[in-house]
Amino acid sequence: MGKVLLFLCLYGYFADQSSQAPSSAWDLNKHITGPRGLPGPVGPSGLPGIVGPPGPPGHTGADGRMGNPGPIGERGLQGPQGIKGDRGNAGLQGRTGKAGPMGKFGQKGNKGSQGLPGPVGPKGNTGHKGQKGERGAQGVPGVFSKDEIKSLWEKVRDIEQNCQMVSCDCGCLQKKNPNALSGIYGIFLIGFGFVSAYCDMETDGGGWTVFQRRKDGSVSFDRGWKDYESGFGNFSSDYWLGLAPLHHLLQLNERNELRVDLEDYNGNKAHAKYSRFSVGNSASKYRLSVNGYHGTAGDALDQTGVPSGVANGMKFSTIDQDSDHIEDGSCAADYKGGWWFKECYRAFLNGAFGRGLGWNGIVWYNWKQKNESLKFSEMKFRKA
Repeated sequence: MGKVLLFLCLYGYFADQSSQAPSSAWDLNKHITGPRGLPGPVGPSGLPGIVGPPGPPGHTGADGRMGNPGPIGERGLQGPQGIKGDRGNAGLQGRTGKAGPMGKFGQKGNKGSQGLPGPVGPKGNTGHKGQKGERGAQGVPGVFSKDEIKSLWEKVRDIEQNCQMVSCDCGCLQKKNPNALSGIYGIFLIGFGFVSAYCDMETDGGGWTVFQRRKDGSVSFDRGWKDYESGFGNFSSDYWLGLAPLHHLLQLNERNELRVDLEDYNGNKAHAKYSRFSVGNSASKYRLSVNGYHGTAGDALDQTGVPSGVANGMKFSTIDQDSDHIEDGSCAADYKGGWWFKECYRAFLNGAFGRGLGWNGIVWYNWKQKNESLKFSEMKFRKA
């Protein structure tokens, strides 16, 4: 703005001087144009104008065409393998299937060990009176007088009158001799005869008569009715006392208790005890009666919750004397041993001996809650 004012002042000054100069001077030069003055400085920019109102919206354009599909992407990497789930519990034993066709006869086996002595037979008829023998030579004079001989005969008669034969089991033997050791004992049974049995004089106070043991697999338990009735095996290892002598021994006491000792292949042990135990006679097929369980192995003989496997109340079954409740099969034939089968079992201690045999082995299901074959079993009884 200062430069504009300076310019206007200079312009007014020169105009004033031109009006006062001599006319001659100006006349001489009045047609001569003076030099153009320098251009003035550019003035400042003006203020911006006011923004006008927005124009109307334009028309909507036409829809564009769909582009071509892109290329297929690469396959993703496989995810990590999931964690393996826990193994489920073993299912309950299924029903026995129908028996297969009879196989060919095997080769004749080796001669078995000598069996236990059988029961005493009935008394025979009196034989005919023999002929009178010739008179013998005179004997050497005795050293006793007639009075001494008479006295001896009186003592003999007293012994005969006071001496009575008494049946006795292992508990009775222990009572007579508290220091008796475990081992094989001869036992006399009135009306039956002599039998041999293994007496356990140590376990739980002793006095146990052992009637079943599985220890080393040296004896096969896949046998018929005759063997299971009379007994078989080796008293120091695997043996079965016999159903007939077992029944007679149990009759000696008004009440008996049963103990079952078990051991697996890892050295773990368990036992089951029943406060009442009896086995019927041959006419009842040696029916089992057992109840009053307590112990650590679980009740596998009288478990009312699983009636299909209960042994209590069942008759004994073998491959040739089938008394189980399977209509189209035989538990004894399927599992290779005699037992008090129903449909078929929860406990079976007369199966095949060996590890990992499942239901075909020596099984007490309620201990392991699975069909694990065991290494050792022993069944025994004593007076309750």
